[in-house]
Amino acid sequence: MGLVPMSLFLTCALVVRNLAVADAFSERQRDDERRAVAGRPPRTRRQRRRTIADLVGTSADASP
Repeated sequence: MGLVPMSLFLTCALVVRNLAVADAFSERQRDDERRAVAGRPPRTRRQRRRTIADLVGTSADASP
């Protein structure tokens, strides 16, 4: 496989991925507009990141 077909394939893959991201963004914007018209706040994402202490199961005040 030469350089040109591989470059063309990678370019197409990037374009398809970017279109999917753009579609998801525009759908989220439309949903936020619908929620605003209905008087509801925009949706927010839950915070999923946790500290090491939360993952291990210890708390900061229990440390010696």
